[in-house]
Amino acid sequence: MTRFFARGAAEITAVAALALVATLVFFWEYLSPRNRVHLFSDIEGYHYPLQRYAFQSLKEGRWPQWDPSIYCGVSFTANVQAALLYPPTWLMYAAGWRRPHLRFKVLEDFVFAHVWLAFVLCYAWLRGRAGPLPAAMGAGVFAFGGYMVSQCVHVGVVTGLAWMPLGLWGLDQANARRDWRPLWKTAAASALCFLAGYPQTWIVFSITCLAYALAGSARWRAAASLCGALAASVLLAMAQWLPTVQAARGAALTDKYGAGIYSWGALIPYFVPNWFDANRSATALYPPDAMYLYVGLPALFALAWALRRGAWRPYVQPLAAAAVCLAVATNPGWVVYRLVARVPFLVRSLQSYNFYEGVAAMAALITALGVEDFLKARAAARKAPARWLTPVLSAVAASWAVSLWWIWGHGGRFASGAASLAETALALGLFSAGMWVLRAETGARRAWVAAALLFLAFTDYKAYGSNRQFNTVDGDVDQFQNPAGIHGMNLSTYWTLWRNRQYRIASDEGGGPYSTDYRMWGLATPQGFDPFLPKRYHDFIEQWVRFDTNREFRMDIRNEQMLRTLGVRYVITHEGAANDAWMAASPAFRVLEPDDSFYRVYEFLRAREPYGWTEGRGQARPVGWLPERRVFLVNSEQGGRFFLAEDFLDGWRASVDGRAAAIERWNQVFQAIPVAPGTHTVVFEYHAPGLLPGAAIGITALAALLLLAASQRTYCKPR
Repeated sequence: MTRFFARGAAEITAVAALALVATLVFFWEYLSPRNRVHLFSDIEGYHYPLQRYAFQSLKEGRWPQWDPSIYCGVSFTANVQAALLYPPTWLMYAAGWRRPHLRFKVLEDFVFAHVWLAFVLCYAWLRGRAGPLPAAMGAGVFAFGGYMVSQCVHVGVVTGLAWMPLGLWGLDQANARRDWRPLWKTAAASALCFLAGYPQTWIVFSITCLAYALAGSARWRAAASLCGALAASVLLAMAQWLPTVQAARGAALTDKYGAGIYSWGALIPYFVPNWFDANRSATALYPPDAMYLYVGLPALFALAWALRRGAWRPYVQPLAAAAVCLAVATNPGWVVYRLVARVPFLVRSLQSYNFYEGVAAMAALITALGVEDFLKARAAARKAPARWLTPVLSAVAASWAVSLWWIWGHGGRFASGAASLAETALALGLFSAGMWVLRAETGARRAWVAAALLFLAFTDYKAYGSNRQFNTVDGDVDQFQNPAGIHGMNLSTYWTLWRNRQYRIASDEGGGPYSTDYRMWGLATPQGFDPFLPKRYHDFIEQWVRFDTNREFRMDIRNEQMLRTLGVRYVITHEGAANDAWMAASPAFRVLEPDDSFYRVYEFLRAREPYGWTEGRGQARPVGWLPERRVFLVNSEQGGRFFLAEDFLDGWRASVDGRAAAIERWNQVFQAIPVAPGTHTVVFEYHAPGLLPGAAIGITALAALLLLAASQRTYCKPR
């Protein structure tokens, strides 16, 4: 047993090392300081500010529980997308700890590391069903295929999806051994998938595993065991579950499940990488229901071989699970939507396109099974090819790969539409010829052919999936992040905002920073963008303006009541923006000097402090201003109610001179407490509900999981 485990460990270590090199090469354009490009979209505008806020809070020696930067305050712990309780996140913080701020490049590296992890875990899973080469090709489909690399802009999708193979591996081992103990892998994978920060990916994980279990040989026993593993994973992640569920109850949730694809043509990118033009120079964007889904040459070859063989029994399990995921993703005839709409939780949780994740995992398994079956059919192969054919085919395959690499590296355009179909057919023909030669060869010649085919497949993935318009833009985010202020703003102006950070700042329509960016600078705005937008706050804002989307609204800069109620003292805009000229002429505003930077900051001269006496009969001075703890020295001859214009959510507690005080809801969404006449110290504190009991449950479950894992020492059963 020890020798068997050592062989397995040595193999996976070697594969992990090679996969790391491949991953670094795959994303070299993002990692290289020359010709710098970066991931964009949600990773830049949403996830990076979240991570910078959490990192900075920890650097200051406090656990970030409350986020005062948006919506007049929301729970930070409850925001699962912050992935604060996801263990690999702590490794990311450790990697950047010596710097004053978390660099964007560290977050990119964090995503790319999960692509590597996805390959390694997928290889380990597939190695139990196929040999080394088929397992490597299948793992490439999963890690370097279309869905994964297109979703690198969505951190929680990639980090959660990387754990799916571990969960499927546990199911396979439990089924093969008729032993429930290997399901510790499934429980751990499920917990990590949820903690990674994207609940929709966890739902896909659960449904994919369930469909996979039901399509297997011991379907009902496997399904029951899976449900137990998923329940255990909820216990493991309870420290995140309890605060998140609590916040979701009061959030303005909207329906997420859409109509699915609008035409079956949206599935063509599974088979043709550039059917919809993804060149960086392309002017047309992808159709709204289409994605980059390319499964690569190994998967196309395996499918072609399975069709030729006509023996579908080995593929029933992955095909059934893939069919379930495709049905939810495509919503044929609106059948799925009609079912989902009956359950409010599902229609507000499921997103149709996320189910392509399950298809990617099943495509990896189909690839491994197909290539394994082809290589085992060696007895049916004809006589060995001529000796000259092997080096010629290897050279041609390598040359094709080099040509793709050259086009990619020199900014050339790849053909789209029918021309892309022709290119893919030629590449598949070349790959197939190489596979036929590989099957007949032995020894060193076989190894050279295998290396050429892997190089061709890898380059095919890289050329079409790396540095494309769906996941890349030019520039370096870190060069535009001023560690001592706001890029594009005079430093003295920034420090004025910082010294008065108890007030809030509004971004003029199209003229100020994006609302989530305030997290990075320790400033606050009543605007925001977050799925946990409180319902009460949403309705409160709509007395003045309507939300443009389910998460965003525009401040009415000309509405003084709105500005005063929300504690706004500053408005950031730039020359020529919507209200720049109006504020310049208004006696209620003055521009902060010096006015010599891109951003122009106006001070609202009639601003009201976001705290004080509701009747205005007393004084108040903040003596402690941390997100989770606000301390005031107050004085009033008559006493009354003292308010804090911070969203009153579960978890807030107040005290007067150390004695607990009951918080009342004030002005619909804010909080106030009664204070007697005289001088007092008033404290408002926030503690995320459910965090501590959830952590106790999670630690207990983790101890049980570690004991179970210790009894399962074997790596896998290699073919």
